[in-house]
Amino acid sequence: MMKKTLGVICLLALLSLPALAGENGPGCGFGKVIFDGSKGKVPHLLAMTTNAASTQSSSITSGTSGCDSDRVILRQHEQKVFVALNFNNLSQDMAQGAGEYVMALAELMGCPSRVYGEFSELSRQRYSVLFDTLQPEPVQWLAGLKQEMAGHAVLGTACTRIG
Repeated sequence: MMKKTLGVICLLALLSLPALAGENGPGCGFGKVIFDGSKGKVPHLLAMTTNAASTQSSSITSGTSGCDSDRVILRQHEQKVFVALNFNNLSQDMAQGAGEYVMALAELMGCPSRVYGEFSELSRQRYSVLFDTLQPEPVQWLAGLKQEMAGHAVLGTACTRIG
């Protein structure tokens, strides 16, 4: 009886795996490449099994087989959290055009250290535009900053996480 119950539990767990993959399938890896565009639970399950049996971890690390090594969503979330938690300090640093909070934000925006000066200067020059309301919302403020950066001759191309 115990073996039969364990078998049923394993079968149910196996059949529920595609639900963990979400609407877009198993994510990334060799299985994603093979079964890309396939719909339904069976192709998703096969893709997940292939990923588990193949080298998905090296695909994630190297950014191959449909894996995004930059983790764009995580980095955007990091930016939002940083701005929300440090908004007052950012405001003070940006008014001066320098400071550790400005530099940390430049790094989170994917700016190489060679353009930190440009980032600081932009933040100082555009301070009144960025802080044009009495109490701007941090997420909206971040979107405005990214727009300013995208329009800047140097930062628009040098900073890789403003899109």
